Amino acid sequence: MKRNKGYFLVYIFFTSIAIVFAFEFVILPWHYKLPRDMALMGFAGKPNTTLDDTPINSMGFTGDVIDIEKNPEKVRILTLGGSAMFNRRMTEQLKESFNKISRRPVELVGAALRTHTSMSSLIKYKVLSKYKFDYVLIYHGINDLFVNHVHVDHFRSDYSHMVPWYRRNFLLNNSLIMRIIYNNYIWGRRIFGMEKIWYIYPQATYIENAMDFVSEKLLKRNISMLIKEIKQDGAVPILMTFAWNIPPNYSSDSFTSGAVGYTPSSYKRYPVELWGSVEFVKEGIYRHNSVIRQIAKQHDILLIDQEYLMDKNLYWFEDVCHFSEDGTDKFIQNVIYYLLENRLL
Repeated sequence: MKRNKGYFLVYIFFTSIAIVFAFEFVILPWHYKLPRDMALMGFAGKPNTTLDDTPINSMGFTGDVIDIEKNPEKVRILTLGGSAMFNRRMTEQLKESFNKISRRPVELVGAALRTHTSMSSLIKYKVLSKYKFDYVLIYHGINDLFVNHVHVDHFRSDYSHMVPWYRRNFLLNNSLIMRIIYNNYIWGRRIFGMEKIWYIYPQATYIENAMDFVSEKLLKRNISMLIKEIKQDGAVPILMTFAWNIPPNYSSDSFTSGAVGYTPSSYKRYPVELWGSVEFVKEGIYRHNSVIRQIAKQHDILLIDQEYLMDKNLYWFEDVCHFSEDGTDKFIQNVIYYLLENRLL
């Protein structure tokens, strides 16, 4: 009888292991419809869909789906950033322009996605670095402002007070099951009523700039770490300052009515107030661009000064930071001219 009970317990044990294994390596990756490493990363789009007019590929990004083994006859480029580096088929248009000037065919992975920050890019690059890129274009400056709007007691320097995917550790980096449990049942919740023990991350209340532009030093930290990893992998990082435009006559009412002067767009446009008050956003982007220039100078990093090159012509913009169709062309031309001038392709 005891022997039968022992066999039964062994059976239950190995069956449980098999079920967990099936969920971890088969069912959940199928659910996310992403390669498992991309699903664990958390900062990828919904694969094989279209966002506005931009297709998301099976990797959860835009542009090419690439193999680990790189063809030495090709140039492989990665872009990192937020929506300004994503909208209007930016990856597709960049690749077309790159191929016109490159002596070798170009593979381009657009890992820039809406709402992403410099911390998102750092997390993404840790997963994508195995693809051995030749160049990495980095364009950040406005989304990191979100990190400032939280009470000091709720602030987390890894940005995890904003989105649970920012929280990283060994278990969360390697188990989809643990990631689901954390994201849905731990982050921002009191567990089992034992507040002192299980109060992990409270749902942070929005308080504009309660952290007094902490994003300035965090952006510096994230970009510096990102550049260090890119250079260690033998790739060439290319920084860009952030182009923006808030005209003197801006107000939320004039923006809504279309009286500001931005170029009309079929895309959804966003008021400055999405990121904070007008003066806060102006000061924040100024500080962030200063950080980018400082890093480029201190570490001898290639820098495309998009803030200067895009100037303050409203024709290039559909809102504070997103480009019109012609503005997208102008942005890409700035990149192409810089690459040609520096004989990079």
